[in-house]
Amino acid sequence: MAIRISITTDTEMMELVDRFAKENGMDRNRAILELIESGFTKATGTVPVSLNQKKSFEEYNDLKLALDGMKRSLNELTDEVKLIHHIVDIEWGRETKPVPYQSRKWWEFWKTP
Repeated sequence: MAIRISITTDTEMMELVDRFAKENGMDRNRAILELIESGFTKATGTVPVSLNQKKSFEEYNDLKLALDGMKRSLNELTDEVKLIHHIVDIEWGRETKPVPYQSRKWWEFWKTP
């Protein structure tokens, strides 16, 4: 369960947190969580947490975003295939009528169609 907590800290500490987040390629909230977790592991003497380790809910969120993108792309592709199918049906369904100047000889201009 996620809990929202508000804390107040000095600007130097936030600059350190921001620098840590930028160096590790993560946002500020994720950096704060990583620093808190690594502080707990150091204080308790347990195995340290890997900074690049993702949580299961983050992996699930990444997979869900990727699937949503694939679904969107697939829907766009089906719409485009339907449009092309419709255009081909219309083009094939039209009667091909000869163009008047191609259907007669030029000297038969007096004949009516």
